[in-house]
Amino acid sequence: MTSSPRTLRGLIAALAVAALLASAPARAQFSLGTQRAGTSSGTFLKIGVGARAVGLGESFVAVANDPTAIFWNPAGLASMQRQEIAINHVSWPGDVNYEHLAYVLPVRRLGGSLAFQLGALSTEIDETDELHPFGTGRSFFYSDVVAGAAYARRWTDKLLIGAGLKWVREDLGSDVGGPTTSAVLADIGSIYYLGYGSVRIATSLSNFGSELKPSGDFVSPVTGEKRSYDGFDPPTVFRYGVAFEPVERANQKLTTSLEVNQPADNAQLIKLGMEWSWERRLALRTGYNFNADELNFSAGAGLFASIGQSQGTVDYAYTNGGFLGAIHRISLGMRF
Repeated sequence: MTSSPRTLRGLIAALAVAALLASAPARAQFSLGTQRAGTSSGTFLKIGVGARAVGLGESFVAVANDPTAIFWNPAGLASMQRQEIAINHVSWPGDVNYEHLAYVLPVRRLGGSLAFQLGALSTEIDETDELHPFGTGRSFFYSDVVAGAAYARRWTDKLLIGAGLKWVREDLGSDVGGPTTSAVLADIGSIYYLGYGSVRIATSLSNFGSELKPSGDFVSPVTGEKRSYDGFDPPTVFRYGVAFEPVERANQKLTTSLEVNQPADNAQLIKLGMEWSWERRLALRTGYNFNADELNFSAGAGLFASIGQSQGTVDYAYTNGGFLGAIHRISLGMRF
């Protein structure tokens, strides 16, 4: 297999950027930041959206070219020239289900693309209290909801920028007297093409905003003591990474991606992903999170089919959850 000088230059540049991205974390202790674990609220916002992105090991900030970009990096929405919709489902251990819908609408008058999202996590939990540690005989629903919109445009031939707002609500068992919390959070991102082949670098800041704090007071059913609720910050995360295609031909394409995550409530993460597509009909993916205790290995596949002027996609992703067991995701998409 031969490569053009342009591809080789792109490969060299990408490797140089990757080395810069990885050098600082390599010298640091990955345990730094673990003392902040469990200090955020709205943690369902950490659940990766889209089987394609998760199949790449969630190394998606610099790829972000489908409707799930509204979750990973809103700048990627500017690369979409047609209306697209994506429906995503994931089943977590403990009968916890998360559904997410994303829709992208290019608007010429605005010079960019609008996108909308709606996500809901829910499960049914048996009620317990101080006097009934094994259950009261009642159950209640726990649910999280996120709804939002984003806008992105291509500011130059190399630079894409996007931003969005979303409303987040957590219902912590209001059926049995539990509190609810809500907040408005912001996302912002950018993608920049270096001019060497398809090499691009990207950054995004997600879930930035005010703390989530229940209103009212908690009254102990045993002692009658009244206490005010504490507030917790949202799970803000800063992502940066690089992606490029070392192979890009008429019948096949190979995309590689490296990403570094810096969450506000945990240690730094380094993720690597790879996707091979053939004839725009089949895609195979894999990814790895190098310093995760669980959820470190991912793999998946995608199928593409044309329906008239529209194109449909079906994507699947598997994640090794370790003691949690296997995590399965499926996504359906349509471009029209």
